[in-house]
Amino acid sequence: KQWYQRRVRGADEDTINNLYNTVILCEKGLKVFEDSVKSQIEKHILKTIGTDLIRATFSILAEEYECPYSGDTLKLDSLIPYLPKGAKPHGTSLITSITSGSDVAEFLENYSALTDPQFTQLLVRKLDKKKERNLVFAKKQALLESLKLEEKAGELLNIATSLMFLKQQSCLLHIPGRCISSVLKVVSAGLSEEQQHLLEGLQADVVAELRGEAEMSVERKQALRGLVTDIVFGKHDE
Repeated sequence: KQWYQRRVRGADEDTINNLYNTVILCEKGLKVFEDSVKSQIEKHILKTIGTDLIRATFSILAEEYECPYSGDTLKLDSLIPYLPKGAKPHGTSLITSITSGSDVAEFLENYSALTDPQFTQLLVRKLDKKKERNLVFAKKQALLESLKLEEKAGELLNIATSLMFLKQQSCLLHIPGRCISSVLKVVSAGLSEEQQHLLEGLQADVVAELRGEAEMSVERKQALRGLVTDIVFGKHDE
C-alpha cells in the first residue's frame, strides 16, 4: 500500500508540475496584448488551468495537514484553517485568484510561496530550458493532432490561433473564444499579405457559422488547416 501511495503521489506531482509550468508558459505570452485583452485572458487562465492546479495542490495539502474531506471534492476554503499561519494568506489569495482574479503573476507568486518546502513536501519546480522546450513541443504536437481531427469551426479556429501564436511567440496560449479576434490581430502582423487575406476570409467563414448564417464548408476548413500548417512549418513566409 505504501508503494502504491508513493506511485499515486508521484503521478499527482507530475500533473501539478505540468499544470504549474503550463500557467508559466501562458503568462509569458501575455505581454503582447493590450491591457483589456490581457485581463480577459488572465481571468480565463486562472478559472481553467489555475483552478485545476489549485484543486490538485490543495488535495495533497489536505492529506498532509489532515483536513477531512469526502470523495474527490475538496471545498477549497475548508483547507485554510488547517494550514500553518504563514501559509494561510497565500492559500486565501489563491482561492480569490481562481474565483475572481485577473493577475496571473500574482497567482504564481502566491503559489510559489504556498508550495515552499517549509509548508509542504510537494515538490513543485520550474522547468529548465530543455524541459520547457519539451513541454512546448508536446503541446504543439497535441494541437497539430487536434487540428487534423476537429470539425467544429469555432474550435478549429481556436486551435489554429493557438498554433500560429506558439510559432511566433514560442509561448502557449489559453484563451476564451471572445479573444480570438484580438489574438489574430497580433498573429496577422507576422504574416505575408497573402496569408493575412486568406486568414481574414477564413475567420469570416467561422464567424458566419457561429452566428448560424452559413455553414463553413469542408474545403474551407481544410484551407484553414493548410494555412496553419504552412505557417507552423515556415512555408511561404516572406
